[in-house]
Amino acid sequence: MLEKFVILITLLYSTTIFGYDDTRVREIIISEVLSHEGDKLVRTQKELSKYGIRNFLLLDYNKKFQKDYEIKTLTEEQAREIAEHLLIDYRLDEIKHSYSQMMIFDIFFNGGYNAGAVVTQRALKRYKPSEEIVVDGILGSKTIKVINSVEDHEKFIDLITEERIAYYKSLNSWEIYGKGWEKRINAYKVKLKEMAMVDNGNRI
Repeated sequence: MLEKFVILITLLYSTTIFGYDDTRVREIIISEVLSHEGDKLVRTQKELSKYGIRNFLLLDYNKKFQKDYEIKTLTEEQAREIAEHLLIDYRLDEIKHSYSQMMIFDIFFNGGYNAGAVVTQRALKRYKPSEEIVVDGILGSKTIKVINSVEDHEKFIDLITEERIAYYKSLNSWEIYGKGWEKRINAYKVKLKEMAMVDNGNRI
């Protein structure tokens, strides 16, 4: 907890004095997301996972970057490396508001790419019903543009929270993991003001 506080204070100082630093923001986002994951090897939906990194994602990363990481011996540093790649590969680094970026990345990281995009698009359709948003499970340029046009981020995050919980409740595994998922989702809502300070007028 103290380490995360120090990172946040350092981040706030650097953005105020030197301007917005994407790398530091990614660091705090990844730290927050990984803090909700365990360091134990687990099996979920017939897929091995550690630090929230599922084995198929690790294998894809190994192939793309010629690595030889193994899920059973995956370190936290390696998990952070893969998580940062996913954040950029999913184009979430293009989201200007850092809290929305954090919240949406957690959906993608915990629920998978398609679920993350669907939940985000459903929330956007409710937030901006006048926009022609297609819920296709692909986070493309148009979806990102609409996210970056959001003004009331607190309302948007409330809608994302509702849509995310509704999605998880539709899964058969809700009875087993539901309480943990709901606790994780609601924990992010208290981060809104904290991350709004990070932007501090430099990005939005």
